[in-house]
Amino acid sequence: MTILTQKSLQEWKKNQFDNQNGICPICKRALPFWNASNGDHSHYSGHMRGLLHVGCNGFEGRIQTLFYRAGLSGADWPDVLRNLADYWEQDYSNNPIHPNHVNDMAKKFSRFNKEKMIKELRSAGAGADRTYSREQLVDIFKKTYREKLA
Repeated sequence: MTILTQKSLQEWKKNQFDNQNGICPICKRALPFWNASNGDHSHYSGHMRGLLHVGCNGFEGRIQTLFYRAGLSGADWPDVLRNLADYWEQDYSNNPIHPNHVNDMAKKFSRFNKEKMIKELRSAGAGADRTYSREQLVDIFKKTYREKLA
């Protein structure tokens, strides 16, 4: 088996960029350039796998770390990820809402500046203007959001 040098790695990346038609195999988006893409390899076997976006390469590595931390090191990772995708794609719209959901969304809403809060509330059909405090706007959001979910 050939062990690449830094110089031959660059050549491999150029060829792989063409083989992949300039597309990242993880996100299916265009890679910027061959030399701005990461040459991904198995940290177990050392074999080169493909060219990835820098972010996709980091994402892929973090997934592996999470598998180990979750005690899934012996699991078939591709199957687990396919199962996860299937799980996410199921229709849960008839299931009840988690008790923390409204407060979680209100927490995100509370990070908006006052103008954005008012804009969001108006687009949801709630009356809001600058006379309300941020705390009052969050309370209006919670009430409006609960009504929307009901």
